[in-house]
Amino acid sequence: MSRALSWLFVATLSLILLLQLRGLDAPLAAVTPGGIVAYELAFTVERARGILDIWRSAGVTEQARVSLGVDVGFLLVYPWFFWHTVRLLRRPGFSTPGTAFDRVGHLLGVAVLACMPLDALENWLLWRMLETGASSSGAALAGGAATLKFLLVLLTTLWCLAALSRRLTRSSSSPSHG
Repeated sequence: MSRALSWLFVATLSLILLLQLRGLDAPLAAVTPGGIVAYELAFTVERARGILDIWRSAGVTEQARVSLGVDVGFLLVYPWFFWHTVRLLRRPGFSTPGTAFDRVGHLLGVAVLACMPLDALENWLLWRMLETGASSSGAALAGGAATLKFLLVLLTTLWCLAALSRRLTRSSSSPSHG
């Protein structure tokens, strides 16, 4: 399969799962600002417990379980979307091989794959707290894993946008032949 087809496959699957997760998160976000992300980034037992208490009283804890279950599929796909995107954007025309920008792209493309174990750890801790109650260590570790995951996604996204911007800038500054 070509790079472009591989990218299209993981991009489509990522988008489908992302939209599914947004739908699943809607009832959670309706009762807690930030929804599941607020729970991922609770960091303290008090915040995690508060979110869980609100979800229980609103009757949406099952929605959180389903969301965490679907996220297992998502965590196996979206890092590959970023990896493929970086690979495509490191091709000549988008990035100059051997430059610092290209090396950063390579590093981020590989590092973003660490989102899989980080997200898996985070989901396991969040699921465990849903089942057994919030804990200081669970909330702190889940928050740390989520923070690292979101940071990797943000940095990789910024690099990809910069690579696209550089390509568009080069295209618009090159003389047209008519």
